[in-house]
Amino acid sequence: MQKITIENIEARLEELNIFELRQTARAVGVERAADGKKSEVRAKIIAIANGTAEPVPIENRKFCEQADKKLVKDIQTYRERIIGKK
Repeated sequence: MQKITIENIEARLEELNIFELRQTARAVGVERAADGKKSEVRAKIIAIANGTAEPVPIENRKFCEQADKKLVKDIQTYRERIIGKK
């Protein structure tokens, strides 16, 4: 299995179109994921992955059927590894 790295996450985020990116951002916990340019939304996701920003609590997140579920799981796994499981 491929090791999850921030570079891998960034590359996969880059491949998403703006709609898919915003859906993935909502699933990860980005507040106001529909606001901002693609680069801004991507930066917010990376900040959550790196632990420099806090995600919206799970109970306040919107359901995102179009989100890249594997990428969301990898981002959450990476975040847990970086900051420790809470």
